[in-house]
Amino acid sequence: MKKSKYLWLLFSLGLLILLIILPGSLTAQQEIPEITDVTIRNVSNTAASSVDPFLVTDRAGNVHLFWSEDVGGRAAIGGTTAGNTLMYSRWDGVSWTSPIDIMITPADDPSLTEEPKAWQPDAIVDDYGNIHLVWLGLHPEKLFYSTAPADAANTASAWSTPEVLDENLTGTIYSVDIDYESPNTLHLVYARVNWEEQYAKGEPRTLTYLKSTDGGATWSDPVDIAIAPDLERGFSNVRLLVVPEGKLYVSWTEWDQTGNGQIANVARSLDSGATWEKPVRLAERRGNEYERDWVKLASLGDDKLVATIEGGFRAYRQFLYSDDAGKTWEGPKDQFYWLIGENGFVEFARDGADNLHLFVAQRIREGTIGRDGGLGLWHSVWLGGDQWSDTELVGGLNQMVNPRVVIARGDTIIAAWYDFQVGEILVLNATLEGVPQIPPQPWLEQPETVSSSSTQPQETAPAEIGDSSSNAEALPAVPSLDTIPLQPAARPAGPGLLITVGIISSAIFIFVVFLAMRLLKHRRHI
Repeated sequence: MKKSKYLWLLFSLGLLILLIILPGSLTAQQEIPEITDVTIRNVSNTAASSVDPFLVTDRAGNVHLFWSEDVGGRAAIGGTTAGNTLMYSRWDGVSWTSPIDIMITPADDPSLTEEPKAWQPDAIVDDYGNIHLVWLGLHPEKLFYSTAPADAANTASAWSTPEVLDENLTGTIYSVDIDYESPNTLHLVYARVNWEEQYAKGEPRTLTYLKSTDGGATWSDPVDIAIAPDLERGFSNVRLLVVPEGKLYVSWTEWDQTGNGQIANVARSLDSGATWEKPVRLAERRGNEYERDWVKLASLGDDKLVATIEGGFRAYRQFLYSDDAGKTWEGPKDQFYWLIGENGFVEFARDGADNLHLFVAQRIREGTIGRDGGLGLWHSVWLGGDQWSDTELVGGLNQMVNPRVVIARGDTIIAAWYDFQVGEILVLNATLEGVPQIPPQPWLEQPETVSSSSTQPQETAPAEIGDSSSNAEALPAVPSLDTIPLQPAARPAGPGLLITVGIISSAIFIFVVFLAMRLLKHRRHI
């Protein structure tokens, strides 16, 4: 056979390989849902300062929005001013209700030492249609709790009389979080300090846990998960993740006198909060690095987790991964090397096709070549392993702080943030094209609750953060439908994967040609 025919056959073989590999990748690329019908509105729209929006969705398909507003007070622009009133609005699948005030801190409260506050709201909705709301109030900070039927939450009288769960909060940013575990358990974590004891006896700040097994009717005694190593340090940016079966993960930042995050930590409980293992140090600021802060976790299915941290030499987003339910971690990895900015947590949400979406407020790093865009809400989709799709800007450029994002009814993105230039709460609505809708589900019937002291968390000795040893033996996960691996979207992470596939295919083709040429040369000498 002539040499030209050999080369033609080899070229055809290489082309066939490319046609087999690349179209599959290109087809998969089209499976990432397109975001359309983006609208942004000013939901607070008042002269006074509005901050700290929080979103939560429910099984009926509604989205509940809370924020802090300084009613009758300051029109603070350019800074986060805690309000004195909690505001509420609800999206019913079509439109937003008119905002109402549901909780007002009285200015004449005898316990006040400064201006009244009601801020940092955080909420969860259970399967029976009850909203459980917590927030920081008064001054010094107290931890408040109230509940209301989700269907009647836009009526102030529907909310229960606020209950003080703890009178000794640090009041640091985003230092409280609540989550729900079916059928009737509430988990609550917060940053705490006994002000009198600290000044009198040098008592350090703590990260503290409360639990209710009867839907908020009664609460356990506080249990410390971690204790600050000295009086100059404390905790903030506390987040809680509940994963079946009974796995709890608390993440938080340890700060020092500079105000910047020094250590990013996570602690876990494998028995629904009955006992807590010693904290694991995910990352620590070193040398001239900026900080380590804004820790946020998400479940990737089975025992796989992802943790996102802001920090490093500058305000970069670092990703860590765990394949053993948070016992050990790999990373950190500078996932989106073209983004920068300290503007709050990363937000995770799943759509009707079970794709895991990521949203983060950042901007393009200075000097980045080939990418455009400023501060706004950037979006990505998990592709499996440690791969994420290329980021896209949703809703254009926006001045935002700590956006909150949920996906309602399977295909509707709703985001809310504080615009620090105008002191308002802005809300974005958008549609995920081609994603199955999830129809509203009816509320479950409320079971009879039975309080039992045996269900309350045990007094386990808290650890100094950074100690990765365990004070509770990890039990094997109980197999269930909830532990079936979730299917990630099958899109390559931007053009990089396509280029890699092309390079590999070309290398294979060149190698085959090289072998063929050697074979031809050998035959000529026979």
